[in-house]
Amino acid sequence: MKDQQLVQAAFKLVQAADKMADANLPEKLADIVKLHAKIAVGGAVLPIPGADIAVTATNIWTMYARINKGLDLPFSENVVKSVAAGFVTNLGVGLIAFLVAASAVKAVPGLGWLGGAALMAGTIYGLTIAAGIVYMNAIARLLEKKSASSIGEQDIKTAVKEEMKDQDALRATIKAAGEEHKKDNGKK
Repeated sequence: MKDQQLVQAAFKLVQAADKMADANLPEKLADIVKLHAKIAVGGAVLPIPGADIAVTATNIWTMYARINKGLDLPFSENVVKSVAAGFVTNLGVGLIAFLVAASAVKAVPGLGWLGGAALMAGTIYGLTIAAGIVYMNAIARLLEKKSASSIGEQDIKTAVKEEMKDQDALRATIKAAGEEHKKDNGKK
């Protein structure tokens, strides 16, 4: 499911950006998202409560920057950071509370950090996949209406927020990607 959604979002973005000269670009963009999802899982292992969430937010904005670079989109680093922060803060109270609680488990002496990491791994992987899909769909929607040079920070924030309106679908994407990650790694 996640690969199909990723490639569809990437293809839509490449088409909207009028970058169809490189037939492999949608796969390259999907691979960027998958790589950053794996990096996010690595960040979940950090033993310091809260550091994992900070690493996830930084990882997401870095992913957005790499997607932009792959398409030669001229969005500034500040815009990308702002949009990534907006994505994380608009996730919904339940998901944020879960991530904070899982991160806090790491403070329990002994193997608490391992338990917290195990709780977070699938969710943080799915969250990063969903962030990539949301971002690519939002930018594609904007590029269908405007040139890249005329898109501003508020346009991107609004488009991402619009993509995130269906919180149930977003949670379903996060959950499905997280379950696929666990399955791919031999966990049940």
